[in-house]
Parts: sequence; C-alpha cells; structure tokens
Amino acid sequence: MTFQTALELYSENERQERRKILAAAQGLKKRVQAFQRTYRKDIMREVMEVLLGGGE
Repeated sequence: MTFQTALELYSENERQERRKILAAAQGLKKRVQAFQRTYRKDIMREVMEVLLGGGE
C-alpha cells in the first residue's frame, strides 16, 4: 500500500466518522428541541392554572 492510498483511506474514514457524529448530534438536537417544547408547554399549563385559579 502506498502512502497516497493509505492517506486516501484515512481521509475517507475520517469523512465517514464525521458524518456519523454530525448525524448523531442533529438527532440529539431534535430530541432536545422536542423536550424543550414539551417542557415549556407544561410550564405554561401550570402558569395558566395558577392565573385562572385552578392550581395551588
């Protein structure tokens, strides 16, 4: 195996690894955003209950 071939294989492996990491990060970001939306809805529901006298 020549140095050039080894370098090309290494570069391709790096690109694949980077794509995997970015895909995982994007999936995590979507999960966090969904959690934040749900969490905010829960907070707003509690605030509305308190404001309307339904909560304690």
